[in-house]
Amino acid sequence: MIGIMGALEEEVSLYISKAEIETFETYAGMKFYRGKLGEESAVIVRTGVGKVNAAIAAQILIDRYNIDRMIFTGLAGALVPYLQQGDLVVANYLVQYDVDLTAFGRRVGEVPSVGRMIEADSEMLKQVTDAYDVVFAGMSNRPQMIVGTVVSGDRFISDHKTIAWLQREFGAVATEMEGAAVAQVCQMNDKPFLVIRTISDSAAEDAPEEFESALKSAPENAFNLVQNLLSSERMEKAVV
Repeated sequence: MIGIMGALEEEVSLYISKAEIETFETYAGMKFYRGKLGEESAVIVRTGVGKVNAAIAAQILIDRYNIDRMIFTGLAGALVPYLQQGDLVVANYLVQYDVDLTAFGRRVGEVPSVGRMIEADSEMLKQVTDAYDVVFAGMSNRPQMIVGTVVSGDRFISDHKTIAWLQREFGAVATEMEGAAVAQVCQMNDKPFLVIRTISDSAAEDAPEEFESALKSAPENAFNLVQNLLSSERMEKAVV
């Protein structure tokens, strides 16, 4: 059983519409849709925005549905200039940039007993890069896909000063508001996970307008990638 998560309706609507939904239940004000997506049993949930919502949803998926692996998908702001709207970022490391215990001698982003940089599952990373080569093969205008550090915090980034700091401090390539919280929950529960993000904006001054325009079409790239994963045998090795 795989958990599919996204913060906004537009980020999960394709998954829900393409899945064979058997039932849905509501916990903590969130609807959990259970059924089949491709060849996989799946539970799909729109978490709402922010780390707390994402963490609550992730723990519900683990406790109520006994999922064995997790994918969080949605939009993200680019922190490097070569990423364009529609490009894909798969996180190999995630960090909560707004955790600050430097007064106690810890590094920014370090969570006691959890660590600073949380690593995604290596098998799932390999499988998603293989899937990219299949899904977008031969396309003249195919999106880029890069693997890199993604930072999460309860703030929508839209200024160059913060972009520069996130690049320097964490070597980050994209910023969003949920992934690292899901990563922490999965690490604490020993569940493999992936965070797949589609670039929506430049995280600079025009980011709000760019984000709104991307909601209509950008999530499709990540959906096509995940759909390929779930319609093949690639994910089997990732099951704990």
